[in-house]
Amino acid sequence: MEPLSNGDAPTRGRGRPTVVDGDAVAEAAFALWSERGYATTGWKELADATGVSTRTLMRHFGTRDRIAWAEVESANDRLARSIAEMSPGTPVGEAVRRAIVASVSHDPHVRRSAAAWFRLIASEPELAATAAAADRAWTGRLADFLGSRLPGASAGTCRALAAALQAATFAALTSWVEAGGEGDPAEAVDRTLAWIELAEPPAGSD
Repeated sequence: MEPLSNGDAPTRGRGRPTVVDGDAVAEAAFALWSERGYATTGWKELADATGVSTRTLMRHFGTRDRIAWAEVESANDRLARSIAEMSPGTPVGEAVRRAIVASVSHDPHVRRSAAAWFRLIASEPELAATAAAADRAWTGRLADFLGSRLPGASAGTCRALAAALQAATFAALTSWVEAGGEGDPAEAVDRTLAWIELAEPPAGSD
């Protein structure tokens, strides 16, 4: 297997930071965990599967669960970029849907690894227990965006809307996995969110 990192090359200069393809490492790790299980697979097995040294993996990720949640961190980054680039004139419902779909991504790597990632989270209690904390940054960023586009909504309302949208996104992806994980997961999310409309409540309804 070709190594997924060029950081172990003997020609690299002293002190130069190691370059690790986190997406490729995660994809290989998901495949390994799907075959052997998460709890019984250590750093050595991950190094063998990814072609990256144990030392480099531990230095880059710190803990094994950081590999599992690397995809969530990437989704957070995609959500933030989409929000930053969104036209102010885009209707709020469409803007939110676009941003969420962008966070899921149409990237082929995400498409290949998403099903294995969902099965892993669902089957490993250690990871399931940390899911809420891993999703907090995504939901918080979405709540902030809603607050900027819905000036009449309280912070609590925006957090509730963001949590509901996160739940809808997760449900859409879960259904996509249960149906066999064929096609584009971002499109599955887009179809689900198209049913959700964000609108200002009538005056005096609070």
